[in-house]
Amino acid sequence: MRIYIAGSFTDQAALRPEAHRVWAQGHEITGTWLQEVAKPAGMDDDTFKKKLAIKDLCEVGRADLIILDNRQSTGGKNAEWGFALGEFQHKQLWLIGKPSNVFHYLADQEFADWDECVYYLAEIAKGEKHNEVD
Repeated sequence: MRIYIAGSFTDQAALRPEAHRVWAQGHEITGTWLQEVAKPAGMDDDTFKKKLAIKDLCEVGRADLIILDNRQSTGGKNAEWGFALGEFQHKQLWLIGKPSNVFHYLADQEFADWDECVYYLAEIAKGEKHNEVD
C-alpha cells in the first residue's frame, strides 16, 4: 500500500522511525518530507516553500492511505489532510491522537498511538482486518 505520513515538521525526527516501521511491513512511504534536511543553495525561501508544498501535495495524491500524526496542533499537515479529504473515495484517512479540528472527525480510523496503528496495518496485511483501500 502507498502511505503518506503527515505530521508537523517539528516532529520530523520522531516520525522517521515510525515511517520505517510502516515501510518494514512492505508499504511504500510516498512522503519524502521526512528526509528533507536543507534548502538548496541559491534558492530563495519563498520559492523553496512553494516547491515543497507542490511536492507534498503530489505525494499525498499518490497515496492510498494518509496517516496524520496529530501530536502537534500546528503545521501544514492539516492542508495535506484537507487535500486528501477531497479524494475521499480513493483514499483512507487515519488519525493518530485526538482530533484538534472538526475535519479530523472525518477520519476512517483513529488510533491512540503509533503502536496501535502499526499493529492494525499488520492485521490488514494478514487479512484479519478489512481494508477499504485495497
